[in-house]
Formats: sequence, structure tokens, C-alpha cells
Amino acid sequence: MPHSKLLTGAFAATALLWAACNPTAAPRQPPKIVFHEATYDFGHAEQGTTITHRYTFRNDGGLDLAVDNVRASCDCTAVAPPARLVPPGAQGTIEVRLDTMRDFGHKTRTITVYSNDPAQPVTTLALVGTVDTEVAADPPSLYVGHLARGQTAPNEVRVRAASNVAVGPVIRSGHVVDAILSDADRGAKRLRVAVKHDAPPGRFNDSVAVRTTSARRPVVTIAVAGIVDDVAASAHPLEKQQ
Repeated sequence: MPHSKLLTGAFAATALLWAACNPTAAPRQPPKIVFHEATYDFGHAEQGTTITHRYTFRNDGGLDLAVDNVRASCDCTAVAPPARLVPPGAQGTIEVRLDTMRDFGHKTRTITVYSNDPAQPVTTLALVGTVDTEVAADPPSLYVGHLARGQTAPNEVRVRAASNVAVGPVIRSGHVVDAILSDADRGAKRLRVAVKHDAPPGRFNDSVAVRTTSARRPVVTIAVAGIVDDVAASAHPLEKQQ
């Protein structure tokens, strides 16, 4: 056998042996977050119920997946997985709790997940459903801004109730504000507030209470906040309405 062929065969054998002992690995795929479901529908829940759900995800990539942060919309809390690094092929969960005490009707809440998935660094999850209640204040709290003493707030609260539930009267006005109920559309009641003539100036956090015939919610309490300016209005509009 010619000397050149012997060298070629020896080189090839050496190359094969080196390749077997030192395989060239293909580049590992980046982390990839995949959720089993992005939207959870809890159906119907009674107001005051706490909704809890766990969103399960998997790392379909080839490198560790890092869950950097989790943010939830109002009335929601979201808990990131205990282990922030999820190995390839492993699973993690994000637990979400929704407090429905201030909600009624159809609701959608969102949860935003931030990860090191380069193709999808931000994932939005949704929690949807209907909160049932016999009586609800819309909005559940009222910010009235700057008001003079004796001035009526420009915004108002609608107290909505089932057809078999009566709303009223106001059983407690606040220390800073007076309140009055009147009829509104579709069987609702309109609650308006005005700053008392002797209210102290400055910021305030107050509340008013309305009685109902609902066994589940016999009293509706509405928080009222704002700022009393150190001036007086010419008349008390609520006094004119009574």
C-alpha cells in the first residue's frame, strides 16, 4: 500500500477517534415559556369570594428559564414560582388570587409575566368571570377632588340592587360629608355627597352607609375621599333637594 494512503487512513482514524471523544454539540436552544392556558374562566362567584387559580407553564427551551417578575391588575395578587429558574423540560406555576369584595358583574383581570424567553419576554394571562351580588355600589368608593364647604361633589355613586331588594335610607353620613339618596334609571339609586359647612379644611377619608333589605348585604358602605378647600359655598345643594 502506498505510503500516502497509509497516512490518509491513519489521519481519518485519528479524526474519527477525536470526534468520538470530543463531540461537537449543537448550540442549545434558548429558554421558551409555554403556558397550559393563558385564560381562566371562573364562571360565576358570589361577591366576597376569593378566587384562586394556578397557571401552569413549561420550559420548552434548552436553557434555564428565569421568571423575572409577575404583576397583577387591581384586586389581584400573583405569586411567582418559588424557584425562579426552571430547567429545560421542567414545569412551574404562578398562583393568582382575586378578591371579589368590591366587584360585581362580568370582570376581566390580567396578570403580566416577565421572563428571559427572548421570543416572548412578556406573557399576559387573563382571569375572567362574573361576580354575582344582590346589592352593589358603582363605583364602590368615591374620590371627589377639591370641594368647598357646602359644595356638592360633581360625581356620584349608583347603588344597584336585585328587583326584590329595596335600597335606603342613608343610615350614616360621614364626619365631613352629608349624603342623600334619590331615584335613578333602571331601578338604581343615586347617592350624592356634599361637604358639610363645618368641615375642617384639608384632605379627608370618610364614609357613608346605606341600609338595604338584602340578607346578604344589609348595609352598603361607600368610602369617600377628597380635599376640603378653606372656603365656603353660598348654599348647601343637598339641603335644597331634601
